[in-house]
Amino acid sequence: MKNLTGRWTFNEDFGFGTDEGFGEFKQEEDKLTGVMVYTERIEGETPFRVQQEIEGSFDGANFIINGTSVALLDVEKEFDYYLDTWEGVLNSQNQIVGHSYDNHECFGVFVLNKIEA
Repeated sequence: MKNLTGRWTFNEDFGFGTDEGFGEFKQEEDKLTGVMVYTERIEGETPFRVQQEIEGSFDGANFIINGTSVALLDVEKEFDYYLDTWEGVLNSQNQIVGHSYDNHECFGVFVLNKIEA
């Protein structure tokens, strides 16, 4: 089974904005842990950075991770940020592609690309 341990570039479009950054994962058997760090750009607002600790799984094809905690970086004032879930598949181009959602009706599409060491 392919191991996802390492750093991946992260790009997401959620309709009224984009996220760009990286995911850093550690895989043990089918369990994933790590962090997602990205800059969120929402139309008409000041960009800010987000760091979500994650945990999830990868079965060789299907990828699912859930945010377990969040820190907002470089924000002018604190606000509620809803934890994300990312679900996708590893494709033949060694990309993880899929969709994301939170419990506040925000949906997106994302691509993760492995950064080779």
